[in-house]
Amino acid sequence: MPKFFVPPEQIYDDEILILGEDAQHITRSLRMRVGDQLLICNMNKRDYECHIASMDGKVVKAEIINSFPSVTEPEYKIIVYQCLPKSEKMDVIVQKSVELGATSIVPVISSRCIPQLDKKAREKRSERFNRIAYEAAKQCGRGIVPRVEECIDYATALENAQSDSITFICYENEHNQSLKGLLSVNKAISSVSFFVGPEGGFSREEIDLATEMGIPTVSLGTRILRTETASPFVLSAISLMREMK
Repeated sequence: MPKFFVPPEQIYDDEILILGEDAQHITRSLRMRVGDQLLICNMNKRDYECHIASMDGKVVKAEIINSFPSVTEPEYKIIVYQCLPKSEKMDVIVQKSVELGATSIVPVISSRCIPQLDKKAREKRSERFNRIAYEAAKQCGRGIVPRVEECIDYATALENAQSDSITFICYENEHNQSLKGLLSVNKAISSVSFFVGPEGGFSREEIDLATEMGIPTVSLGTRILRTETASPFVLSAISLMREMK
């Protein structure tokens, strides 16, 4: 059943209005008809089973059949702090992070990031990243649309992440603390934040700064993962340990 996200102001007692590109997509691309069923989410963990009552190409009116809490969201939030990689790798990181349960993705500028973006370029990338997140959320049936935030510098990111239940940095030179070990000793968590470096990794100074702020480094195993592999790996591990019964 196709799924769409609609803001709360377009949801009424027994009817939901779908506007804009989604209405056009339903009409022209999916070629749906009156009576066809679809699933609509209010972007805040509530789903509505509906059928199409009317459509004119610009507005689709859906009649609510049933509503229920979304079952696809984890009970805790996960924030991915991803240092910007080269080329289009961030597109894949955003897509897979949304599919694997991230609540939000924060692009980070660290010392070894190669992309040097001005404000206009950052805004353009942010629009694309959020479009990718939106489409990924629809495809995998999320109960929210994870937000890709504006780029921030590494030091600011560390400060922002300190308030979460668990915060850690994925670091290839860590040989004592494993991801599994860290998650195993922290049974009750409400929020997880983790950092992934760019292609060149984190500098020694950046790791020292995190250590001074009480943020530990963890190993992701015996193999060194690419920057575009690390985030999906961590999210999958968290899901396995916390969600799989």
